Amino acid sequence: MDQRLTRLSKRLSFVLRHHPDKIGIQLDPYGRVDLELLIKKFNQHFGTPISKSIIQEIIKDSDKQRYAIEGNTIRALYGHSIPVKPLTPPETPPEKLYHGTTHAAAKLILDEGLKKMDRDFVHLSANLQMANQVGRRRDPHPVIFEVAARNAAASGLLFYPTKSGVWLVDHVPAKFLKIIHE
Repeated sequence: MDQRLTRLSKRLSFVLRHHPDKIGIQLDPYGRVDLELLIKKFNQHFGTPISKSIIQEIIKDSDKQRYAIEGNTIRALYGHSIPVKPLTPPETPPEKLYHGTTHAAAKLILDEGLKKMDRDFVHLSANLQMANQVGRRRDPHPVIFEVAARNAAASGLLFYPTKSGVWLVDHVPAKFLKIIHE
């Protein structure tokens, strides 16, 4: 994705995941908003031209699949720091999922498990490559945890899949975690 689209995508993330109020919009309980209203308010606030076709280009060119246009609405698929309800029902996760993090955070996670912190859910990756990529955002040599996801689900935790291979869960106790790469 080129720099212009990346900048617009980051602004969309800011609005749809964290601060819809900054541009004067309100999300429904599932994180959706009318697409035309978003475009109008986004353009007024940022002074940056965005359109449905530009948003569709961002969605098409992104490997992260952060947004979905559904009818006349748009929503961020995951990553919210504001409360939203998942659109998909919980599903049985794969046997193993993964989580990439910093060395400093790994020490706390070993004691306390994975917590959602300032987000609505803990994000787990479907594969090692994704977990490594996520972890490298904050640490050039991240710690990778293997999550015994199926066992955690059997104990009552609810896992929500996303289209991008990210699985969402409220928390993961430390007993379901194992460091596989430091």
